[in-house]
This record gives sequence, C-alpha cells and structure tokens, in this order.
Amino acid sequence: MTVCRVCGGKIAEPAYEAPAPALTSIMTLLDIHTRVYVCNGCGHAQCDEIPDIETFYDTGYRISLGSEGQDQIFAVKPDGTVIYRTDHQAEIARNLLNLPERAKLLDYGAAKADTLRKIVAKRPDIEPHVFDISRDYASAWNGWIAPDAQAAYEVPAAWDGRFDAVMSHFVIEHVADPVGFVRRIHKLLKPRGTLLLSMPDASANPGDMTVADHVNHFSEASLRRALAAGGFEMSVIDTTSFPGAFFAVAVRSETPVRQEQDAALVQQAVERGLEICDFWRASAACLEKQADTFRGRKAAIYGAGFYGSWIFSRVGKDVELTAFLDQNPNLQNAMHFGHPVIAPTAIADDAEALFIGLNPLKARAAIGNMPYLQKPGLELIWLEA
Repeated sequence: MTVCRVCGGKIAEPAYEAPAPALTSIMTLLDIHTRVYVCNGCGHAQCDEIPDIETFYDTGYRISLGSEGQDQIFAVKPDGTVIYRTDHQAEIARNLLNLPERAKLLDYGAAKADTLRKIVAKRPDIEPHVFDISRDYASAWNGWIAPDAQAAYEVPAAWDGRFDAVMSHFVIEHVADPVGFVRRIHKLLKPRGTLLLSMPDASANPGDMTVADHVNHFSEASLRRALAAGGFEMSVIDTTSFPGAFFAVAVRSETPVRQEQDAALVQQAVERGLEICDFWRASAACLEKQADTFRGRKAAIYGAGFYGSWIFSRVGKDVELTAFLDQNPNLQNAMHFGHPVIAPTAIADDAEALFIGLNPLKARAAIGNMPYLQKPGLELIWLEA
C-alpha cells in the first residue's frame, strides 16, 4: 500500500513495474526496480524514492556542469537554427511573470541559474536570488549574484516574505513532499506574490513516467490540488509554450484555498496515466523481441537523451552498438555509456538497425525530415507497442 504524495489517498498496487536497471534524468543507471503508482483520488502518478536521495542531489546530480555553455536543445528550426532550452525557458518566464520594476526574483532549485541569468540580461533592474540543495553550482553564481543573495542547503529565515516572485524550473518532480515544497515557497513570497512552476507533463512526454528520480508525475488535476494545498490560487497553466511540460503561474493566497477537484479532470488523468503505463509495458516487450532479432548485429540508437538511454538499458547488451546519433553539438564527440555520440549523418554504413530514442508522439515526424536515415538495409525500430 502506497500513500499519494498530493492528496494522501491510498494506492493499492503499482500500475507499472519493470526490473533493474532504472534510468535517471542525468542518464545514469541505478540497480533498482521502476514502479509507477497512479492515484484514483487526484490523478497524480508517482514512483518510489531512489536510495540515498539527499546524497544523489548534493554530490551526484550534475546539470550542465560539463562546460560553461552546455545546454539542452529545445527545438531545431527548419533552417537548422538551434533553440536552446534555457533561452526558451527565460522567454516564457518573462512573459508569464510580468515582473514589476526592481522585483526581487528567486530561482528555487536554481542549479547553474542559466534561465535566471538570461532573464536578468533582458531585465537588469531585477534583483536575482538563488537557492539550491547543493553548493556545486556556486561557481556559476559568483560574479553576477550578490553573495547574500545566494543560499545552499537551507533557505535563510530572513528571506521569508522577501520576494515578488519565485520560479522553480523542473524541480518539483524530484521532491518527496511536493505539497511541503509548495508551502515553503509560499512563506518566501510577499503577500499576493507570484509562483512560476515548470515540470514535465507525462501526458505529452510519456518517457517521464519511467524516470527514476522523477518521483512525481503531475497531471493538471494533481497540480491544481498540490498548489491549492500549498496555499496558492491558480492563475495560468500553460501546456503549449513548452511542449511536454506544464508552466503554471499561481498567486500566494492569504487565506486557505479550497481544494476542489474536477471529477472529469481526475478521471481523464487516471486513464491517461494507466494508458502510458500500458504503453511502456508493451513497448519493453516489443524491444526485447527486436533485440533478439538483431542479437550480435550492428545497430545504432538515435538520441543520447532519455529515450535513447532507456533503449540502451534494455538492448545494449544484445546488439553490437556502433554509436548514439544526436543533433545536439554539445553531445557530439563525447562518449555515452561507453559508445561515441555522433551526428546523424555520420551513421555507419554497415549498421543494420536504428533504434529511435525520441518521444514516440513526435518521433516519426522528426525522423521523416532526415532522408539520410531512410536507406536500404537499415531497419528503423520505433518505441511503440
């Protein structure tokens, strides 16, 4: 029996379970099972906590520390122009927050705070603050954030009630107590201060459901419930500006917020959560069959991100992997799980199979724009049931 982290309801058994290894969001493998639970009461999905989670985030979790300019690709325009994730996040945040002059803005769970840095570049009047549960990012903060505007491990009590706005990008999915997380931010804001939260939307990005350190998988229904429980009035839920993610804006309430639930929205979330779990169960079985078909034969994996890494965790020991293919120049010419990451155009001529490690909702359209991968003798293998 498991207790829902959002509404406190009981969840009898997992909707999805897979044997080790489990894959983290930083593309490391853990020797643990993956278990996903879906709550019928509020539409929230969640996974078991990973072992020694505090140490993992303090010393093991490294976001873009490999180089100063390292970033993830958000999109590639038809002309080949790359749009990077933190640039896009900064633009969304500026539009949604609509900050007043000289606003005090806290990046909560900031990591390198690249999004905040890009906001400040456009709005130098803003007073930036950062908090993270690790000191490893301090070198990225120094020189542009005042020392007394930096905090690690614990938020100073003196910061309570200080901020016009707090933003937290892709953090709440990692925390074991999401309602407590929201309540702590509530204390940091001025009356009627604004919270901007971003997090994965598993409905639009099904891979998130199997990320080991993403212990929460929010639906719109469970997100609304968590924010209300944390003392916030929902203002905006944006599901279009960053496909595959929620960007939610909420206002600090000075009185308790009613935790109303839309029964239809909850039911929709439950059905979608179970559908995604069914997809991964069937997809894993399908991959196992394909790995047996190509056992010992040369193959490549398209994508050095989560989907490609998950495929590797399932078939890497069965096929003769030549390389990972990825369009991100920051990943090319590096090694991933002991194999080179190369440009898609450089795929080996003798590769017989290409496993497509992309969001299955977008994969066929993306690969369809790459005619050099449509060639005789190369079988494309998709993540699908």
